[in-house]
Amino acid sequence: MKHFYLLTFTCLFLLGGNLQAQNFKLSRYIMATDTITDEGVTFAASSDDAEQENDAMDALFDDDIDCGWEGEPGDFNILTAGMRFRNIFIPKGATIDSAFVIVHSHEAKTADDVANITIVGEATDNAQTFTEDQLITDRPQTMASIRWIVNEPWGLWTPHRTPDVKDIVQEIVNRDGWVAGNALSLIFLGEDQGPSEVENAREWQSFENIADPEDGGDGQNYPERVPELVVYYTVQSGMFSTRIKPTGMVEDEGVSFEASSDDAEQENDAIDALFDDDIDCGWEGEPGDFNILTAGMRFRDIAVPQGAVIDSAYIRVWSHEAKTAEDVANITIYGDATDDAQTFTEDQLITDRPATDATVRWVVDEPWGLWTPHTTPDLSAIVQEIVDRDGWETGNSIAFILAGEDQGPSEVENAREWQSFENIADPEDGGDGQNYPERVPQLVIYYSSANAVTSVINRQSIDIQTLQVFPNPTSGALNIVLDNAELTDIQIFDVNGQLMQQYRQQQGPNVRLSTAGLNAGVYFIMAKQKEAAYVQKFVVKK
Repeated sequence: MKHFYLLTFTCLFLLGGNLQAQNFKLSRYIMATDTITDEGVTFAASSDDAEQENDAMDALFDDDIDCGWEGEPGDFNILTAGMRFRNIFIPKGATIDSAFVIVHSHEAKTADDVANITIVGEATDNAQTFTEDQLITDRPQTMASIRWIVNEPWGLWTPHRTPDVKDIVQEIVNRDGWVAGNALSLIFLGEDQGPSEVENAREWQSFENIADPEDGGDGQNYPERVPELVVYYTVQSGMFSTRIKPTGMVEDEGVSFEASSDDAEQENDAIDALFDDDIDCGWEGEPGDFNILTAGMRFRDIAVPQGAVIDSAYIRVWSHEAKTAEDVANITIYGDATDDAQTFTEDQLITDRPATDATVRWVVDEPWGLWTPHTTPDLSAIVQEIVDRDGWETGNSIAFILAGEDQGPSEVENAREWQSFENIADPEDGGDGQNYPERVPQLVIYYSSANAVTSVINRQSIDIQTLQVFPNPTSGALNIVLDNAELTDIQIFDVNGQLMQQYRQQQGPNVRLSTAGLNAGVYFIMAKQKEAAYVQKFVVKK
């Protein structure tokens, strides 16, 4: 059973698609933007759905959304609606296969209550919430539009779906400034349908929806009736980048400032700082000052699908102090082995977090300037291990631990210091005392579609069995053993789902295949017989 919450969202994925890509489903509900008080009652509300009547904003907080036309004598009103959906974790350039909005009726309507509605998108990279100061129709509109003629009966609180709005969503995610995690708004334009004795408008539940007692309801809010955007999309490859983000406001010496507990330091066996202008990592080996310095960095809203193939990944940091090549820091990087990493706290050591099996050695032995960018080695193995976890979902967080080590007594600084979220260009170092957001640590991930063989099998819903292959690894021919001598279709795919070879086998259960046309690497072989499929991974060595 699905569960829905006012302040959270659901994100689901479906495997499928063609042999070179993977299809996903993203589901987003309108979410709370504020808490307001009305007639002495405080409740969660959202300005992400709004109404406009003719040339005036009608309501930001209401129990329903009206759209269409009111054509009764003396009451000619064009009704326009706007709905904004946040945290759209669709990579730039993804192919939108289909998209639609599900609404729940607020009033029963007959087939005679025809509403002529045109749906457009807001032509902007990251749609902002609605306000009383700007008309919905004043927002820039996409070239793509969809006609929605609502001419079927609606019940009370029954779900209804718009036509496919994929062209609108595609136009928005193709924009140069689109970034996974942005928000998009859809605008529902009513029109003048002329004098009418029926209601040429439809009403659906808003974020603040209430089951009206006068309509037989119990006066309660029902989160599952909040408008929902569903997008099916295909991803073949992409690049994702995110920086450490704020987690709250803190006060220090009477000054309040934006801070983040998503970067932290540990000195030996004690948390050293959650809020600081820099992050230290490595070893302090001066006499009487033997300190192992460990850093933690957590990156949120990772828009990488579960099982994606991580081609490369790295963290970019900006130096906080100049260092020479002699200031060698031996650092081991690993990940927090959890589905959705939580922020750092003063109550838990960074090194007490569960560690990924994958680790990366970072020996920092090159000169660093002041406020210059530097990148870690490739962290793809660490990211791959995390996004392959059963509980990983796109939008989750990944934390990296960068552990220093005892390098023995030293007269040089065997530690490196880089800018934190709260980074300040220190006046004593020639800075202006200002914060520079572009110097916040940044995670960059290049990824491609996950193994499409699994996608094809899941989509076909057939019995999957293990295929016997030998030798494995192989540097020559590959032998496969089938359970029977039925007609067999055999396909070989690379790890990106690209079809490399295919055969139709008609003689006997034992098959010998040449790998002469395959480069060294990992492959999947799939054999299909009627309603059964056999799959096995194998390695080619040259």
